[in-house]
Amino acid sequence: MVQVNGSATMLYLMVLQIVAFSLFPLYFTTLSSPIRQAHFYIYIALVLLIGGFMGNVYSLPVAGGIVVSGGNLCYGAFMMTSVMFVWVEKDAFILRHLVRLVILVDIFNLVFSFLAESILKTSGVINPHGVPSGMFETSTFLIVLGGVLIISELLLLLFIFEFTKKRISSLPITAVIYIFSFVLVLVLDGIAFPFIAFGMSAEIAAIVFGGLAGKILIAVAFGVPLALFVIWKRRAFADYLETDTVRWRLLIASSADLIKEMARKDQDVRRGDVVFKNSTEGLAVVDSAGAMLKANAAFKRMLDIGEGAVGPHTTSLKEAFWSDGKPVLLPQSPKERWRREVLFGRGGSRPGILSITPAGEDAEGGETYVYSLIDITEQKTAQERLAHLASRDQLTGLANRRVLDQSLVRLRGTRFTLIIVDLDHFKDVNDSYGHGAGDRVLQVVASRLDAIRQEYLKPDDILCRIGGDEFALLVLSGDSGTIQTLLVKIQQALGQTVRIDENLEVFSSATIGVSYKPEAGGHDALLEADAALYEAKRNRRGSVGIYEDRLTTESQKKIKLGVKLKNALANNVLDVHYQPQFDAVSHKLRGVEALARWTDPELGVVPPCDFIPVAEGTSLIEAVGEYVLERACRDGQEWLTNGSEPISVSVNISASQVRFGSFISILTRTLAKTGFPARYLQIEITESSYIERENEVTPILKELKDMGITIAIDDFGTGYSSFSYLREMPWDCIKIDRSFITGIPHDTQQCGLVSTIIKLAKVMSFEIVAEGVETREQLDFLTAEGCDLIQGYYFSKPLPKEKLVPLLTKRG
Repeated sequence: MVQVNGSATMLYLMVLQIVAFSLFPLYFTTLSSPIRQAHFYIYIALVLLIGGFMGNVYSLPVAGGIVVSGGNLCYGAFMMTSVMFVWVEKDAFILRHLVRLVILVDIFNLVFSFLAESILKTSGVINPHGVPSGMFETSTFLIVLGGVLIISELLLLLFIFEFTKKRISSLPITAVIYIFSFVLVLVLDGIAFPFIAFGMSAEIAAIVFGGLAGKILIAVAFGVPLALFVIWKRRAFADYLETDTVRWRLLIASSADLIKEMARKDQDVRRGDVVFKNSTEGLAVVDSAGAMLKANAAFKRMLDIGEGAVGPHTTSLKEAFWSDGKPVLLPQSPKERWRREVLFGRGGSRPGILSITPAGEDAEGGETYVYSLIDITEQKTAQERLAHLASRDQLTGLANRRVLDQSLVRLRGTRFTLIIVDLDHFKDVNDSYGHGAGDRVLQVVASRLDAIRQEYLKPDDILCRIGGDEFALLVLSGDSGTIQTLLVKIQQALGQTVRIDENLEVFSSATIGVSYKPEAGGHDALLEADAALYEAKRNRRGSVGIYEDRLTTESQKKIKLGVKLKNALANNVLDVHYQPQFDAVSHKLRGVEALARWTDPELGVVPPCDFIPVAEGTSLIEAVGEYVLERACRDGQEWLTNGSEPISVSVNISASQVRFGSFISILTRTLAKTGFPARYLQIEITESSYIERENEVTPILKELKDMGITIAIDDFGTGYSSFSYLREMPWDCIKIDRSFITGIPHDTQQCGLVSTIIKLAKVMSFEIVAEGVETREQLDFLTAEGCDLIQGYYFSKPLPKEKLVPLLTKRG
């Protein structure tokens, strides 16, 4: 009974070691190159080093006279890992490096063993654990023999692999032959090594064949992880089988000979073949009858074609692609190229871009064509999500300003009522408790208004969030009784407190402006409701204002603000602050955004949200833009002159600057005047600057690109985001608006939308800047998704020039 338990324990210990040796290389296959290669090489070296001593340390009698030594375990682990390494890398030339590694490790073992043995034999050496010097006794001949056998066995396995690959096309059968060959080679090693090392004799033969069961057990056991790899990484194994046959002469040639050979005969062919096989685009060679002669893995995967289904009598592409409801035909002329968006896949459900290019005659004189297929399913899905995103407010989930504008245009000439709801003292909540509390208030208010909409309004009536703290109800009715009831319900709902958390409640109220016309007309409802709203605010917050045909106090305020802004520009009292942009990974300063700031002696600090709209409405926006541009270029040049590392300086320009006047000449003059290099300047424009004005804007943007200036889309996603505009306009950078960042990483929908935007930008090779990043969690999420630059209060608020200077890095 004791013997049985002991054998079970030994078997258990052996299994644990094999599992441990196998898990690491299996894990390495999940890594990306070159990290994967580094892990494999280090692991293989460690296994070789350990194996040099394990044979002398212990052996495991697992059952019935079957003994497994630690050295045999390490040898099996080395061979298994080496084979898996070659398979996952799809590169037989790795064996050249493994041969060098075996030689180096053998040399190290000899040197280390000699030194360790000599030290332990030296009198006076402290040996607290009583390690015997005999543990490190080595035979140079045996180490060299072991190394030669390992190298020979690796080459033998490679030969078997290559021989099988050329003759058998079935993946499962090939895998079985490969693993059986692996087991056989390991067993042969256990037989060959003793006979070569100690000679042929009856005594040696008895030892060899007596321990053969242990060798077989080890070989079979390490064949299991190879089988797991074939099952788990079937695609990688199939890709290995598709690689070219190894040219054996090159394996033993010198590096110089390899370079010459590749340059003379194989460079172009190999490059073309690598591109063909590994391209993410689907590529196929098709004959004049539409039969597929050759295809890469991507093409087969896109069309769900089996591995063996290649050849003139197996797969026809005559009805594989559809365009305009008809199957795509080969070009009529052998010199004609064809490129168009198509549908493919099961039921024609997947969109793609298909190019058909004539490729000359084949060996039999028939015309051949190259099909190039790009699957744009993800881009189409992203476009659809962006279309939805463009119509929704991300914080509240309500429709946004775009939906309201479109609805007002559609309803022009009909009877309706527009109600604008503006939260009172909302800025105080943000200033006192932070933006998180402000966002919570907006969400609660949106929920209460939506409950009113569902209970009292019709399905066609619309609730939108149209600004920071403004909501709009578009009611398709002019009935005064209905509107009065609705106004009372809104005031009651918004007059209640809002609970932020367990310890904080804030009081909410709202001022309401109404554009109410019982008869159909062509009035500007939004302008009228805004005027009524500001009139009501002037009289008493929390009240309701109905539009009247007279000049409102708000209009007077805007006129006064416009006069003061004009004087401020004339007297150069506008200031420019800079908000830093940091690298998402290294957290190094990479750029700044220039922002206009204004402090008036009478009004105090005037927020940009107040004076920028006034500037746009009074034609002062061009002057403000020129002012900020010149200040930013002058400051940027000053930093360069003072020895700072170059950073990007971003400047916002308005729609009117882009579309009208002489912006290019002003920009050219400013750069010449300040000496600031154009390559460090980035121009930011909003989507509204170019929407439906591509013919005007595109030439200007291309001229900016020709000057070396980069172009960014500001507040991406808040306007009229369109896939076609991203594809056609010469953008360099996308700036994700703060409204998409606030809920990260807790809001799964917002996380998904941001991830989609970043993925789309990466596909189109845009740089991505995230605005409004305020927490570490947001930073970590954006970094993981591949965002390039971070801008927001987490790193820094906008700073005056003198406070930014300490952040700049001096050139070394």
